[in-house]
Amino acid sequence: MKRFVVVGLSFLFLFVFAQPIMAKAPMAKLCGMCHDPEPGVMMGFLENIAIKSGTIQMDFMTHKEVVKFNKDTTVQYVDDFKDIRNYLKKGFQINYTEKDGVKTAEEIIRFDILKVIEDEDKLSRENFLSLLKDPKVKVFDVRPPVKYKMGFIPGAGILPAPAFDKIAAKKLPKDKSTPIVYYGPGGCLSPTALVKTKALGYENVRIYTGGFPDWSKSFASIVAPDWLKMAIKKDIPHVLIDLRSNDMVKQGHIKGAVAIEHKNLAANKDRFPDRKNAPIIFYGEKAKEAANLAVSWGYKVSRVLPVSFDQWKKSGGATVTGETKKEISYVPKPKPGAIGVEEFEKMAAKIPANATLIDVRNPDEFKAGSIKDSLNIPVDSLAQRLKELDKNKELILLCNSGIRAEMAHTVLKEKGVKNRYLDATISFDDGELDVEAN
Repeated sequence: MKRFVVVGLSFLFLFVFAQPIMAKAPMAKLCGMCHDPEPGVMMGFLENIAIKSGTIQMDFMTHKEVVKFNKDTTVQYVDDFKDIRNYLKKGFQINYTEKDGVKTAEEIIRFDILKVIEDEDKLSRENFLSLLKDPKVKVFDVRPPVKYKMGFIPGAGILPAPAFDKIAAKKLPKDKSTPIVYYGPGGCLSPTALVKTKALGYENVRIYTGGFPDWSKSFASIVAPDWLKMAIKKDIPHVLIDLRSNDMVKQGHIKGAVAIEHKNLAANKDRFPDRKNAPIIFYGEKAKEAANLAVSWGYKVSRVLPVSFDQWKKSGGATVTGETKKEISYVPKPKPGAIGVEEFEKMAAKIPANATLIDVRNPDEFKAGSIKDSLNIPVDSLAQRLKELDKNKELILLCNSGIRAEMAHTVLKEKGVKNRYLDATISFDDGELDVEAN
């Protein structure tokens, strides 16, 4: 059995961009700096795990793959298979065997870079907030630029960890005694930046371990105007609230905004989307206060636009005059490869002759409740049962939560079989199908 070996500081630099070594190698670019591809080893990010079917989906940034596990599979740096779910989107190594095109994990290993970072270099949210009071502190977001522009901690600059070697000299302060704090998605990027910065001679470097996800639980963040311009142009779903007076709004407002004067915001709470992951952006009077109020309502993506309407207009941002739209609506676009809930419900009511609905749950789940005339092929046996599929029909994959359906989508996509999957939660109440979008 292969073992995960850490030698010196090489482990610390695991998540650094490198050129892909081979097409569709099961290794994320971020892992390629210190590790060469090996037969039977994959390194990337855990996207999801389905305990019932014994399957894991890994994301290698260039593509995704599904690997099986069983009672003989061992784990390291996690308690058990259920504990793995606590580390979604985190780095994992899987040592596997492959037979008839099916990969089966022998060993699943979680990367835990924080174990090699000194405790005094780690900041809790409270410690981080305390440090922010010092005007000398430099805070850097180490996530990719697109993530930074979607939302960042107020006052933070950007220094993407993957590009550290190229741009650190321009970004870092000249005085190497300057206090520096890195934050990222809560994983390995900020620890990597810390180690590299200390290697350059900087004396006071720390990481906010909870990172941006932890910040977003309690505080609003800033959205870059460039991101909002792009979202408006490309029709990326979001909620935009203009907090100015009605008279000012009628004279001109940002395209797509809904007008709610700041003094009336609390009274309009029920107008906001049910989905707590809806991106909500505020601009105008007391925007920061409004965005933090939305956080207190449970919204996880509450943002402040850091420019006035006049500044937005002068920069070429899209504007309109007159009344704003009345309804606050947020309808997320389906994930790539997913079928919309409304379209799926029509198919489920009467499956078209040119389509096949494939239920990828286990047989006992299928027996307890299923869609009439759907086909049951569990995701863990899908690769071996390709001959049962009529590839001349549209294949629609489903499960009870969307997790296994997406894994099945990945399996068929890797085999060159066109399909779509349902990214939703389904249940059967006295035989009646109920579908709720995720």
